[in-house]
Amino acid sequence: MSFDGANFAVAVLAIVFAAVAYREAVRQNRLSASSVVSDWLRDLRAWASEAVDVLAEATYTSGVGDPDIITDKAACLLGCRYRLAALIDRGRFLLPNDHENEYGNHEPKAYRGLRHHALDALVAAEKVLARNISLHAFPDQKSALIGLRREFVSAVQSIIDPQSFNKDIAKILQIASEARARDPTLGGLLSDASKLPTGSEGMIDTASKRYQLTRG
Repeated sequence: MSFDGANFAVAVLAIVFAAVAYREAVRQNRLSASSVVSDWLRDLRAWASEAVDVLAEATYTSGVGDPDIITDKAACLLGCRYRLAALIDRGRFLLPNDHENEYGNHEPKAYRGLRHHALDALVAAEKVLARNISLHAFPDQKSALIGLRREFVSAVQSIIDPQSFNKDIAKILQIASEARARDPTLGGLLSDASKLPTGSEGMIDTASKRYQLTRG
């Protein structure tokens, strides 16, 4: 091999090695980014799940028509208030304010700007429990808390996007098991286009019929 030929071969090898190193670096960066996203989503789910628990507890402790709250229920609702207050501030770690340079410059840094809309639902719920916010069209505190919980769940679900996540999980399950690849719904993980959910009434009807069969 001539000197020029040897130089050319070395150059080609250098290019190949550089391309391989680049692809590996890209792969590592994607893995690292995926890990960061996975950790963040896990933290968001844990935080949101705790908030849903508190909202549900406050809802079921509140009475229809807002009658006078007896002592033990009042203590429970007060506990829900301070837990919501903590969850609101903890939520700022995951969902910080926006437009922080435009509003509230006199506030501490974390409180400048406009609050994330998912946190608005929790703030409104705390104010409902404190009875210092209008209930608007809601007839009572219980109804308002139910409505706010639904708004909160919808806001967080839009961020997490469980439908897309479940589709990705389904692909992994299909790859992992050849037998399951023939089931388009993966045992009910994905929706069946040919069937509509039966709802709670349909579910209790099905369970009742199974019960009758076992008693027969």
